Amino acid sequence: MIEAAMYVALGFCTAGLIGLAILPAFYRRAARLTEEALRAVNPSSYAEVRAAQDQERARHAVEFRRVERQLDAEREKAAKFQLEATSVKLEIEAQKKAHASRIAELETKIAAMQGDQQAIDLLTEEVKTLKLELSDAEKALAASWVETSEEKSGTGTAGSEEDDTGWLPAADTMALTTITGLEAEVATLKAKLARYEPTVAGEVEASRDKAAKSRLAKLEGQLVDTESQYVSAQAEVTRLSMLLESANISETEQQKRLSAQIEKVTGENLRQQAELKARERALERMSGQMVKLQKDLATVPALVELRKDFRALAARLSAAQAVSVAPAPKTTGSGQVTAKPQAGAPQAGSLMKPVQPPTITATSTASVNGVKPADGDPQPSPAEKPVESPAAARTAEIASAAQALVSRIVASQRGKETTVAAEPAGTAPIVQSGQRRSSEPGETSKSSKQKKKDVA
Repeated sequence: MIEAAMYVALGFCTAGLIGLAILPAFYRRAARLTEEALRAVNPSSYAEVRAAQDQERARHAVEFRRVERQLDAEREKAAKFQLEATSVKLEIEAQKKAHASRIAELETKIAAMQGDQQAIDLLTEEVKTLKLELSDAEKALAASWVETSEEKSGTGTAGSEEDDTGWLPAADTMALTTITGLEAEVATLKAKLARYEPTVAGEVEASRDKAAKSRLAKLEGQLVDTESQYVSAQAEVTRLSMLLESANISETEQQKRLSAQIEKVTGENLRQQAELKARERALERMSGQMVKLQKDLATVPALVELRKDFRALAARLSAAQAVSVAPAPKTTGSGQVTAKPQAGAPQAGSLMKPVQPPTITATSTASVNGVKPADGDPQPSPAEKPVESPAAARTAEIASAAQALVSRIVASQRGKETTVAAEPAGTAPIVQSGQRRSSEPGETSKSSKQKKKDVA
């Protein structure tokens, strides 16, 4: 029972230790992925911020221009509809004036026809009056003939007695003259009436009826045409009025839609400008902090002393690592061994590289440092190298790492100074300076985590 509990406790502890050992790797992976995601989403440099701002400005300008073009097109359509409506109104007014003038002309003709009819009626009445006068004249003539016959029969004897005189009374002479004139006039009127009454009456009636019928038919046709034109004009006016109302309604809706889009784009532009100002303020604040940190680093004397110590340490290590093998004096033997140091040995004060062993050239018999080996002794092979001490190798690695760290710090300070100096000039100088810095060897910028790894 105790063993089982101990095994369980031991397994739990082992699992906990394994989990604690694996947890940093998971944490580092999660931190790395989060950092990469943030870098992918957010701009990491001032040039990217400016590029994003320029892209948003360009997108906003294109959208605004598209809305303006739509508004211009709608305005042109509205103006076109307005011109068409105006032209149609002018045509309607012209047709109304033409119809009014035509109606006035027809009324004038109708009045003239009515005047002709009245004249015909007057002539008819005059003919009737003349007929009555003729009948009265005939009656008077008949009465006068009766009276004259009676007077002649009553005064026959007296007349016979006075025939010799040869003279008639003045009253009888006047009466006879009047009667004779009336008879002649009656005869003339009878002749004229007999000659003209059948033909003139028929012709007048026929011409009058024919003219009246033709005039009436013509007026009726003109009236029908005028009414049809008036109805078509009213239908056209109604159609154009409905078209104008629909055009005004659609234009109002489109104007409202365009106004809403313009307000939306304006709000988006204001929001982007506010974000831009906030980012510019944050950028200015970060630039000020960087300038302040650079000044603090430049004024710290400990950093200068640290650089001097690093340089002195590197010089001592390079001097200690320089190994040279002195050649032996010449002998009379048939063999010779010459030890040469490798060309291009590092000098003091320079960045050290791992020192390679000297190259040894061997013949049949050689002497090293004046000591000639025996015949049975094994000859040194070219593959054999002197073994360096672990302390010297570690010291060289530490010196090279320290020198690299110092060079990176100096390069980063120079790059920051160049960035701060080029910020007022705009985005193009920043990009060019960044390209120049990226083109220089050994001056690539790294994150703080990478620097810590390099130091470690």
